[in-house]
Amino acid sequence: MAFERVAKASEVPDGSGLRVRVGERELGIFRVGDDYYAIDNACPHAGYPLSEGLLEGHTVICTAHGWEFDVRTGLGAGANFMTTPLGCYRIQREGEDLLIEVPER
Repeated sequence: MAFERVAKASEVPDGSGLRVRVGERELGIFRVGDDYYAIDNACPHAGYPLSEGLLEGHTVICTAHGWEFDVRTGLGAGANFMTTPLGCYRIQREGEDLLIEVPER
């Protein structure tokens, strides 16, 4: 698998998310302190972009209906804990660049 540059680190303020597109996938990048995480961006409940959600620690909360997901694992939390996990993607920082590992098709 290859890594693809998707954003600058400065584009993701601490405690927030950023929507990016990698091929046909739309992902959300989240920053918690000095760490960055990448998950599928669409909430499985209604497709709302999680990158626009509220980030509390490592939990992103979908502002449409309150579904919660751990950005480290993609696992649902709270009432939606039984939901199939969201896809998670390896992300690394090289200087100011954020790169995501792109799965092979």
